[in-house]
Amino acid sequence: FNYRNHRKIVIIDGRVGFTGGVNIADRYLTGNRLGMWRDTFMRIEGPAIHGLQNAFLTDWFFVSRQLLSGDHFFPYIPPIPTFDNVIQIVTSGPDSDWENIQQGIFVAITSAIKYVYVQTPYFMPTDIIMSALQTAALGGVDVRVMIPERTDTFMTQSCSYSYITQSLEAGVKIYLYRNAFMHSKAIVVDDQISTIGSANMDFRSYEQNFELNAFIYDEKTAVALRDVFLQDQAQCSEITLEEWSNRPILTRIKESVARLFSPLL
Repeated sequence: FNYRNHRKIVIIDGRVGFTGGVNIADRYLTGNRLGMWRDTFMRIEGPAIHGLQNAFLTDWFFVSRQLLSGDHFFPYIPPIPTFDNVIQIVTSGPDSDWENIQQGIFVAITSAIKYVYVQTPYFMPTDIIMSALQTAALGGVDVRVMIPERTDTFMTQSCSYSYITQSLEAGVKIYLYRNAFMHSKAIVVDDQISTIGSANMDFRSYEQNFELNAFIYDEKTAVALRDVFLQDQAQCSEITLEEWSNRPILTRIKESVARLFSPLL
């Protein structure tokens, strides 16, 4: 019950693939009580498709004990002459001794010199990720975290809000996305590294769920993702430490109680 497959993978003919945060659900077309969902999904072509396919077929075997193999699942993909970006498909889950996605994000954040922009629907960072964000901000890096003003559950929203004060105190900028629900899981660093995938910035995604992220090492992709972040920022309000510190004491107590359950949310 605790080991949830949270990956989002689509593969067509072993040649074209998609991954990111989008689920197959009507709310992406027609919205729900939170409005239209804002998410990020990416199309992948080239050899990186084999990484997606391998993850899918491994999951299929885990569930069905049916081994799918053959060249039609892994067709030959000739090198692309203009190939100038590298995509690394990274999976993590309880079947590994290593928290691969969390470790990759940690390295990206701690290597930042100019900026780190994060979009996540749930902000319940583990100690190692919180330390990375705070250390980067204290070192002069422009660290921005965008979360939704309203989420799909009261408990996760209250828990996410409990991490804001210590983030602001370190100089991390927090933005509340007010145009419906922000469900995107995307991070971009220094116009150099970006990652899009299924992992939220929370305990469950990093330590318990089966997750999949694509890490992209390409300036053009990073710049495009940076520009998307800045466009979304226009739909946000920035939180200041002064106004956040003046919230009602009962609200802060509720958030502190919710935080006790952060490893389970």
